[in-house]
Amino acid sequence: MTLRPVIAALAFAALAIAPAAAQPEQQPDEPDMPQLRGEDWYRGQLVELSEVLGGAHYLRILCEGRGDQRWRNYMRGVIEREPDYNAQLVEGFNRGYRNEEARFPSCDETARQTEAELRARGLRVAQALSARYAQ
Repeated sequence: MTLRPVIAALAFAALAIAPAAAQPEQQPDEPDMPQLRGEDWYRGQLVELSEVLGGAHYLRILCEGRGDQRWRNYMRGVIEREPDYNAQLVEGFNRGYRNEEARFPSCDETARQTEAELRARGLRVAQALSARYAQ
């Protein structure tokens, strides 16, 4: 996959910006859910990452101003490296953005905490992708 170096870089970048205290408890795997493999798993992880980035982008510009395009630029990098998934990634990003927009009309401490939680979640997804393709 062409995304291996990107995922490793994303994991590193997320580590550098995600505060350790912002990592929520991990949810146990749901036993009734079928385990995805191969391409389905990869696509699902990329879409999840795009949703996280969309939500984080909304919260970031809500609290830091429209000039802060960190997560949108990050998403552009993912799309550039995985053009076969362009439509799904854009849809995921927009869905994540709209979900957080509906939840947070203004910036407050909860919005800031939610962005930190999304960063931690994005880091976990990026690490899973990196671990899977580092082998």
